[in-house]
Amino acid sequence: MNKEQAVTLIEYNIWANHRVLINAAHLTSADLFRATTLSHQTIMGTLVHILDTQWYWREGAQFGKLPIQKLSFNEFHDLVSLRRRWEEEDKLLLHYVQGLSVDELTGIVTYNWLWAKPRHRPLWHILQHIVNHGTHHRSEIGAFLATLGQSPKDLDFIKFVSKTQK
Repeated sequence: MNKEQAVTLIEYNIWANHRVLINAAHLTSADLFRATTLSHQTIMGTLVHILDTQWYWREGAQFGKLPIQKLSFNEFHDLVSLRRRWEEEDKLLLHYVQGLSVDELTGIVTYNWLWAKPRHRPLWHILQHIVNHGTHHRSEIGAFLATLGQSPKDLDFIKFVSKTQK
């Protein structure tokens, strides 16, 4: 993965998450927090999970240490507070990827965590995981939002690059 590809994937991830958040903003608080069949019980819970995973893996890749705590569902009382934190995280992730050298981007990341010995992984695996993980859960939420009349429509990568790349 070269730098242009990495930056484009992260920009896509940000765009797609933003599309889902825009449509989720049309829901009532009751809809956001209602128990569902989504993998993280509620729309809000699944959104927090996407953000948590992005933050968790960026921290591990950037600083070599995975966070001990996860972002908690209880930290976000509404979609506004979640979006605020998400916008901050998006900036941190994009800035991190934009600032990588070719050697760093193509290199191995070593990260530590409390419960196991240090792990080593190519950085592009982590970046791809962030995007793929988000895609999985966005599609879950998108399908559910469609049942509530708030489909985010096409979240395809090719649609993103068609609109943004020259």
